[in-house]
Amino acid sequence: MARSSDIRTPLARLAFTDGLFKLQTNDQGRESWNVSLLFPKGSDISELEKAALEAAKEEWGDKAAQMIKDGIIKSPFLDGDGKQGKSKKTGEPHKGFPGTRFIRCMSGKDYRPKVVDRNVQPVLTRDGCPSGSYGYAMVNAFTWENRENGKGITFGISAVQVAKVATGDEVLGGGGGIDIESAFAKIPDEGEAPESTKTGAGAAGLFG
Repeated sequence: MARSSDIRTPLARLAFTDGLFKLQTNDQGRESWNVSLLFPKGSDISELEKAALEAAKEEWGDKAAQMIKDGIIKSPFLDGDGKQGKSKKTGEPHKGFPGTRFIRCMSGKDYRPKVVDRNVQPVLTRDGCPSGSYGYAMVNAFTWENRENGKGITFGISAVQVAKVATGDEVLGGGGGIDIESAFAKIPDEGEAPESTKTGAGAAGLFG
């Protein structure tokens, strides 16, 4: 498994934040911490794309770029308007997902991501970070390969800073540590969450 360096994401909308406060169990019975980060389509997530390509090249060499284009390596960047953005139970779009690209981030059960508020103080319950809140995260891209699913890239997550707590209709349904003080600074109160950043091609457009 190859791993990129840690990077701070652009402002993201956080979905399924239960996974930051309660261990989640997948279909294979594996426990992990997880959360989805949503970015409006057109946002500049080129640094995330670079990190994903960095990990892929470390694992599979220069051929990784073409393998990503051909879909041989599964991309970590998912379409909020596609099937990944819809409920497997109902087929309906998850609230807040349309119009976005998103990544699913995870961490092993022994490495719970740290969650802090605007003042870099610990957030201990989901009330301080309900789904639909906005924030920044420290993530890394890592590769995986198995017989069932082939090859792919996923993002690990080590910390989240909540910039704006969702309230009312903003709340979405569903629900070795990092040095927090060096990763994040206090966020001044500037009112509403900032507008999305400008479009960036990112990693030569490999990820769409």
